[in-house]
Amino acid sequence: MFRQEDYAKASVTELLQKLQHGETRAAALTEFALAIIAEREPALNAITWLYADEARQAAIASDEKRRRGHPCGRLEGIPLLVKDNIDVAGWPTTAGSKALLGIIADHDAPLVKRLREEGAILLGKTAMHELAAGITGASSLSGYTHNAYRPGYNPGGSSSGSAVAVAAGYVPFAVGTDTAGSVRIPAAFNLLYGLRPTRGSVPMAGIVPLSPTQDIAGPLVRHAEDLRWVTEVMTGKSFPPRGETLRIGWLDSAFNDISDTSRNKMRAAVQNIGAEVVTVGVTSLDSLAEAANIIAFEFAESLNAFLSARPQASFTSLQEIVAANIHHPQLDAVFRARAEHAGTNSPEYRGVQQRQRDFYNLLKALFADHDINLLAYPVMRHPPVKHGETQTGSNALFAATSGAPALTFPVGFDEQGFPLGLELLALRDREDLLLNVFLKEQNGAAG
Repeated sequence: MFRQEDYAKASVTELLQKLQHGETRAAALTEFALAIIAEREPALNAITWLYADEARQAAIASDEKRRRGHPCGRLEGIPLLVKDNIDVAGWPTTAGSKALLGIIADHDAPLVKRLREEGAILLGKTAMHELAAGITGASSLSGYTHNAYRPGYNPGGSSSGSAVAVAAGYVPFAVGTDTAGSVRIPAAFNLLYGLRPTRGSVPMAGIVPLSPTQDIAGPLVRHAEDLRWVTEVMTGKSFPPRGETLRIGWLDSAFNDISDTSRNKMRAAVQNIGAEVVTVGVTSLDSLAEAANIIAFEFAESLNAFLSARPQASFTSLQEIVAANIHHPQLDAVFRARAEHAGTNSPEYRGVQQRQRDFYNLLKALFADHDINLLAYPVMRHPPVKHGETQTGSNALFAATSGAPALTFPVGFDEQGFPLGLELLALRDREDLLLNVFLKEQNGAAG
């Protein structure tokens, strides 16, 4: 008998097999998910909006489809949560901000439409760092989300609730968005797998923008075996293994702030992949990535355009939101600075665009010079901080500013009991390499 405690640990792959073989039903999985949410919320504070009745109706329809022998989608019957900056028809799109209360989506975002067509059962929307503008999960709408392993500590952000919901067993798979690490940082802080796909590979219409150049949606999962499946659904692409030998560059300078114990765990995780590991001694990547970060130029303009197109919106600009002073206090400095930023109509903007191109070309040269096809480093050099403190130590801009895909995966805990995550970066459109790492693990080539 498949039980609630089994559901809370199961992979998407396992659940699909159980559904296919008649060992459980979508309605049962949905009730398991809702029961776990009722038990653990609001203590974790990972959910912003929950639509239990809609989910139950969708699950019943999914079960009926199977009973009648109709073709099923690739996520048929799987409970799912999506980040609160993604449009779902009839639901609020508040992006963690009181300022966006009143905005109700007319249509599903194309990504949501794709997930529904594949049979996913949408339960609700997850809490997030306000307007996706940070990595601590601070929100004027819902307060702070708690780390799944250390309550009172940073869960990572901005896809805070999506990560915690997966780690806590609410759903086996949740959708986040990543502009400067917002999928990968919460993945690292909650012992999950989090993928940032290649720039432009996931449709971003119907999603509250932070920086259109750097925004991309990505999956958060508990089990490596699910990565290829859900990534193919989200991108609409296929990532078959190419049989290419993996050579991983160990970015030595990125581990300088890491304790010996944590560094050794991360090194062992890379070596366990079964690839050749090459030490890469470049020391300037973090400063170059920071100089190529384009968010500050695009944030206000893209948000203003989004709000102006929503007749229900109470505010039409970031400037108005700042003047109303209803945002979370931790966001005050960044909101005020970005509300007055020069924006995209400036020579400086074109300069940052060029730095992004230069940075990606530097990565390509680095890969060629060291004959590597993946680069390894910690997505975060510093552990989660307490709520209200400033989180530092991110390496997530390497992928965000270059447009390259990157995958964070769990490697255990540090000496203080905080989760550790290691990131692998590939060149653009080489998600197959990232996904093949864990295909090899499943086939026994690693560990």
